[in-house]
Amino acid sequence: MSSPRHPGALPEVAFMTVAANLKIEENPFARKLGIKEWQGRPFIPPKPEEYLIDELIPANALVSLQAGNVFGKTTLATQLAMSVAFGLPFLDRYSCLQPGKVLYINARDTDEDSHRRFKRLVREWTSIPGLSSRIDEHMDNFTHISLFDECFGVTPHLVDVSGSMTKTYTYLHQFSEYFKCKLIILDPVEDFFPDNLKNISELYLKLRQIKSTVLLVADHSRNEAFHKVEVGMSIVEGGLRIHSDYVGRRDVGMAMGAGIWFPTV
Repeated sequence: MSSPRHPGALPEVAFMTVAANLKIEENPFARKLGIKEWQGRPFIPPKPEEYLIDELIPANALVSLQAGNVFGKTTLATQLAMSVAFGLPFLDRYSCLQPGKVLYINARDTDEDSHRRFKRLVREWTSIPGLSSRIDEHMDNFTHISLFDECFGVTPHLVDVSGSMTKTYTYLHQFSEYFKCKLIILDPVEDFFPDNLKNISELYLKLRQIKSTVLLVADHSRNEAFHKVEVGMSIVEGGLRIHSDYVGRRDVGMAMGAGIWFPTV
């Protein structure tokens, strides 16, 4: 019988019997003794040409974007989306090395909200001559979907409580595969999984099956759900703080002005 406190546990008498008869060679845990496998497994950082945004964001990586008491996460995410979709330098400084299709899924903002934000950025992005003509040339590269006011017959959840994929995930995966997306943005990511999800790792496993850089925009700062990304970005006073598994910490100076983030130092 199982222990009522710990289902699946052996009663004490049965446990003592098993422990007395078990040889260490038969214990599967003993097969993983030490970290020899880790030490022998290479950790290969991306090559410079394998970055989506030069020096900052690798291609096909999971990336998070958070903020403390600073506003502007969605604006910065939209600027990143436009950099990739239209081949613009991110924050006027970091080249997009792999421009292409972008899918931005917003679970809370209306389509009208997002349209106004986009138009404001086009107006204020004065450092790029001929920006409007470049956008006209690559209009199909930037797809924005509002799950708040557009009816697709699905919820934002990519996985259900058990971690199984949903119809929304199927739509997302097929879209990315067919159009070979370079960047997918989920904003805010908390709306894309149920609050009572048993294991957040299930969401990460599904996202890693998508051959694209995926940006997770966090609604709440210091969200523990984002410890497994390769690159974590945080908007802080005076700039953007980046923690990367590959290059460590980096601070990028930026400030908000007229509804657009611009570089400082």
